[in-house]
Amino acid sequence: MRPLTFSDDKDNEQEWLPGGDQSAADAFLEFVARHRSADNTSFSVEDSAAEEALVFMVDIGAICRVKGWQDSRTEYRVVTSSGDHRTLAAEFARGGFTAVEAHGPWLPDADSFLQARSAHLEQRAGAGRERRRDDLRSEFDRSVLRQTHPRELRRRLEVLTRVDGREPVTVSGVTHYGYGAGVDAWFAADGRGLVVTFDESSALSSTKDVAALYDGVPADLLALVGDPGGVAATGIFTFSGPCAMADGLVTRLKRDGLGIKATGAGRLLEPFLAVRNFTPEAVAGAGQWWSPEDVAKGFAATPAPVAEQAPLDREALTRFCEIWADSGYNDRWDVHYVLFDSRTLEEAGPARDDLLELVRVLGLERVDAPPGAASGEVWVRTDPRIDAELGNWA
Repeated sequence: MRPLTFSDDKDNEQEWLPGGDQSAADAFLEFVARHRSADNTSFSVEDSAAEEALVFMVDIGAICRVKGWQDSRTEYRVVTSSGDHRTLAAEFARGGFTAVEAHGPWLPDADSFLQARSAHLEQRAGAGRERRRDDLRSEFDRSVLRQTHPRELRRRLEVLTRVDGREPVTVSGVTHYGYGAGVDAWFAADGRGLVVTFDESSALSSTKDVAALYDGVPADLLALVGDPGGVAATGIFTFSGPCAMADGLVTRLKRDGLGIKATGAGRLLEPFLAVRNFTPEAVAGAGQWWSPEDVAKGFAATPAPVAEQAPLDREALTRFCEIWADSGYNDRWDVHYVLFDSRTLEEAGPARDDLLELVRVLGLERVDAPPGAASGEVWVRTDPRIDAELGNWA
């Protein structure tokens, strides 16, 4: 350590000597805090004897190291974190110009610095956008809709459609459900589907480019809707894999600083999914826009659940359970079986083809694996008949 001088653009100066009660870094940061203002944003730590200085240009996020007062060598560094000022001030106090070498990269001129700073700001903005997207998806993972099995969702939508005085309409294997409070849903025979909510009180209700909210929805699901631009929406939820929000919707929520509440699903749909016992009394309480008589008629008009299907092929069932026990698990909502967890196509090998044939034979609903899943993973919706057998394999 050696004597240092702190200074700023307003000709304020302070000497620091080693051996005192305060470290050089603490003393310098205190000096900065005391003198910093809107028109005073450049601060230096100088070692006059060695003709070295470290300059902190706070307003533009730059740190410069300078060697020599005549024909000086000046290099630049982009500030990348809140700890950069303390770290470099401490290192400079310890060993001067060369001591901060490892805390680069140090750039040879202002143009190089400006390019690096631009790249850093873009990277940081991108990371911020991804964090916000992840926050939205994490919030949605805790929603009732995400946790509801699509089989139960379709059953309840069928009842609610009739409570609203309508009938589920099936055309070419695609069934349309919906009720006037702002919910429409389309499900194909293989279980793939799309749920759309429209909440007039949402900030998204005035969206003019509705089609942009559907960005990222698989083409076969868009075909279920027909013209997405003509279907008003504040919430778009896909069932090609685990229930997810459309990418376009996530982008819009993130851009406008909105949460999942803005989709309207929490007000229009989830009260009917949250109740454990789906009874006329529960629906009448959750859907106060319907009279008790409407609710009773809707339940009465809904056919009783189809009787349990014929027993599953025993050999296929046993083999499916063997693969599950060897390489699978149930997701945390018990909505999906995840087979060949974390395995690539090569690692899963021929056994994966055998599994896909078993899924077909057993009549199970296979869905797309979520983004980021290994290439060999197979996601299948849970089935109570399989669950009963898996109890012997867990």
